Amino acid sequence: MSHPKNTTGSPVAQDTLTTEVDFCNTPISNTGVQMLQVVAGLESRDAIQKARTLASGLGQICRHMHDGLNYGEMVYCDGMETLEFVADSISALLWSVQKGLPSEIAEREQA
Repeated sequence: MSHPKNTTGSPVAQDTLTTEVDFCNTPISNTGVQMLQVVAGLESRDAIQKARTLASGLGQICRHMHDGLNYGEMVYCDGMETLEFVADSISALLWSVQKGLPSEIAEREQA
């Protein structure tokens, strides 16, 4: 029978996974129905990467709108709705990751 060897390396942590998070309220429903969701079971790293990419794009859109307003251009409601949608998407991705963290799961189980 062989004995396991001692190692000095760090144990490999299992990647956390996303949990289900709904977002984007359906404007024609008064029942709180959500149009979109982050699905459970995706690797958190992928969700964080997507949130980072969306946040970068959101910053670019805001900068463009800011510059346009300084030059006297109009701001349209569709542009503002786009900002809200991207911000909601980022928030849902990050909430999904946070809810999937072991510390968050332990807190929910204790409650």
